[in-house]
Amino acid sequence: MGKGMWKRVAGFTGALLLLTLVIGQSRADAWWDAKWQFRKKISFDTTDKGAAIKENVTDVPVLVRLHTGNFAFDNAKPDGSDIRFVASDDKMPLKFHIESFDPKKQIALVWVRVPQLAGGAASDSVWLYYGNSSTQAGADSGGSYDAGQALVLHLAEADGTPKDATAYANHAAESTAKLGAPSVIGSGAAFAGSGSKVVVKRAPSFNFGKGFTFSAWVKPAQPQADARLFSWDDGKQAIAVGINGGRAYARVGTAQASASADIPAQAWHHVAVTAEPGKKLTIYLDGKESGSAAMGAAIPSPAAELAFGANLAGQNPFVGELDELQLASVVRPANWLAATVNSQGQDGKLMTYGQEEAGKGGGEDLTIHLIKVIAKSVTLDGWVVIGICVFMLTLATYVFIRKFVALQKINRANREFTDSFENLADPLGLDAESEDYEHSSLFRIYRAGYNEIARWTERQHPETETKGMSRAAISIFETVLDRASVRESQELNSWLIVMTLGISGGPFLGLLGTVWGVMNTFGGLAESGEANLSAIAPGVASALACTLFGLLVAIPALFAYTYLMNRMKKVYADTRLFIDEFTGKIEEAYGEGE
Repeated sequence: MGKGMWKRVAGFTGALLLLTLVIGQSRADAWWDAKWQFRKKISFDTTDKGAAIKENVTDVPVLVRLHTGNFAFDNAKPDGSDIRFVASDDKMPLKFHIESFDPKKQIALVWVRVPQLAGGAASDSVWLYYGNSSTQAGADSGGSYDAGQALVLHLAEADGTPKDATAYANHAAESTAKLGAPSVIGSGAAFAGSGSKVVVKRAPSFNFGKGFTFSAWVKPAQPQADARLFSWDDGKQAIAVGINGGRAYARVGTAQASASADIPAQAWHHVAVTAEPGKKLTIYLDGKESGSAAMGAAIPSPAAELAFGANLAGQNPFVGELDELQLASVVRPANWLAATVNSQGQDGKLMTYGQEEAGKGGGEDLTIHLIKVIAKSVTLDGWVVIGICVFMLTLATYVFIRKFVALQKINRANREFTDSFENLADPLGLDAESEDYEHSSLFRIYRAGYNEIARWTERQHPETETKGMSRAAISIFETVLDRASVRESQELNSWLIVMTLGISGGPFLGLLGTVWGVMNTFGGLAESGEANLSAIAPGVASALACTLFGLLVAIPALFAYTYLMNRMKKVYADTRLFIDEFTGKIEEAYGEGE
């Protein structure tokens, strides 16, 4: 252990540092753009524990809800213009737009177009990047939806008429609904009954020849008769979606379907309707199919304007609140609708938010960032204590590895030697100079006994008949074996004091650094006459770092020392048994007898 030990320790420490640098560099490479200082992983779960979506869906606009519990608003620009979304490969930017961003209330609503969600899996994710004060806004409202999305009214405006978020810009031409009412998604629209409606002009994008999808969040004030949520009626051709009594219904030409369950009053629920020519007219309630009917071969194409909350003439008014009115010129699959409901609803299980990762483009997570902050505050005396602790840990690790390897060799060689010894007719039948058992501690004890027998033989007078070893000679022989055993134990226990010093001294050394650091911190406060959290926190954090390093020495050293002692107890037990067996066989073979 002594020769070249310090050189080996230095090499081991260097290898650890090199490994740390390699790992750090590999992490640094995984950062989309160095100009953004923070990021957060948003994971999607479509398993039964999450959104329970069985099949893959594509181009889903998901709602990302940010609040003080999952987002550090202070790290982003006040208007959220530095927000970016990147695919899970950390390379492809995603289209998104911000419905609202309020750093004072610590609430933001952002819509992101996710390329694909795998069904029954929890492997998909996106990255949210922020923290770039020099960038311009990168939102793209129209790009947040596919070409089939004809209309999206978030109803988030405080006044005026609702604006369409799609690239088609089908903004409302008229609105008598009350905007700005608190809703399931930010703000929505309240409909008081007669005269309350939102009107959108007919446009080429409302071509429903291949089918359509309507969806909205609905909160009825009370059960009502034939109240229209969506109406497109010119007297000859009609498409209508509404509530009758408490159940959602849909009429498309001659086809009519009704939901199988009521929509409770004064509660938000998601209603969706899909109509596919020649196949089926389907009603969905909260993302699940609730009713259907056979669909005719053609979808009506009324010449009138579209109305929400009543028909165009203001009849069949809806009393309650609506939010997130959407129309698509394609038939959305059931799994697609389930994904949108789970992302938009306040109790949705589609998304989970990871920890904030921070760094100046370095890709480091928050923990590493904070470690760097603390490291900058550590004083010279603190670094001295930390350096001693690191040295003790390195030395203890080196000792453990050497002892572990030595015990492995000893146990294996002892088994081989014991197998050979037990098969001997003559207990001195093994060659004491053999190199076959060089790692066996039992063989070295055997060699000491063998040499003692040889010396005893040389002391006998050649002309005198030898009757055998006397009781005293046997006792001397056993003492020689014990002495060899003690030497083996001393060799096995050598340098273990390094580990015991780490166990007992590491925490106290760390505590010394902590107490000294806290004293310096409060001494500085007393001298400056100013006390606040910002002044205290760095000094206390750096002082506690000493305790941390002390424990990082003691805990691994304790586990390693306990493990080695258990292995060494087995070697000691085998040694004691061998000495008794060897002595007995010698006495039997070479003793004087009765």
